[in-house]
Amino acid sequence: MENLIGDPHYWTKHHEPLHLALLSIVRKEWANSPPINDLQLQFVAHYAGKHCLESVVIARLANEGGAHAVAVGLLRNAVESLSVVAMAISNYPEKVKMLERWNTEKVSPGKLREALETHVWPKVDLKGLWNQTWSDFWRSLARAVQPYAHFSPPLMRWHQRAEMKNDKFHLWINHPEGDFEQYRADRIATFQLLIFWVFAEMVCAFGAAPQFDIDNLRALSNLSKLKLSTSEVFFSGKDWEVQLLPFVFPRQ
Repeated sequence: MENLIGDPHYWTKHHEPLHLALLSIVRKEWANSPPINDLQLQFVAHYAGKHCLESVVIARLANEGGAHAVAVGLLRNAVESLSVVAMAISNYPEKVKMLERWNTEKVSPGKLREALETHVWPKVDLKGLWNQTWSDFWRSLARAVQPYAHFSPPLMRWHQRAEMKNDKFHLWINHPEGDFEQYRADRIATFQLLIFWVFAEMVCAFGAAPQFDIDNLRALSNLSKLKLSTSEVFFSGKDWEVQLLPFVFPRQ
């Protein structure tokens, strides 16, 4: 079984190159040359992108410390902010009007996702991790984190630790070895890389950075796609959205 977090250099090898490339675009390019000309909304992409990246970075710290439920909640934040990024950097002619309504809280996150699915994704050359349509992939991405918008029963179950003993499941309130659980941590770490990959794919597809940066980002994105699509702790195919269910166990 692949053991990401057991490798002290996993973040440096697999996550950090893509993270730093995205961070440079968000904090430099989108701050100096915003993708939107509207004075009120020009920095929306910058702030949403920054929020996404910072959510993943803090989720990493929580995950490595055994606070898996907190990490999963932060990943929900990261995915939600990606919808705003996507709308802001897209070529959709009505994106300023849509973001104005979002900015005045007249459009919900769900309606923003619907607008992307209707007006943006059908016109962009993107494929999901296993070459499904980007619309299908995006729906699965949203469903994977949907239970964690609030402190819900599924989120609470990330605090519980389950073990199989004598062919029976046992739930621990406080496990004697602590809160950290390797298999859960690896599943979350893989999802963190997935978020970076999705972000990079959108930037490349919309040409939302200088060509040199896009070429670099595309090369890093391809490496991440290979890592994700061959990962032993990532669920492939149309049912991959179970990646963040609390009680999922290694495949034998």
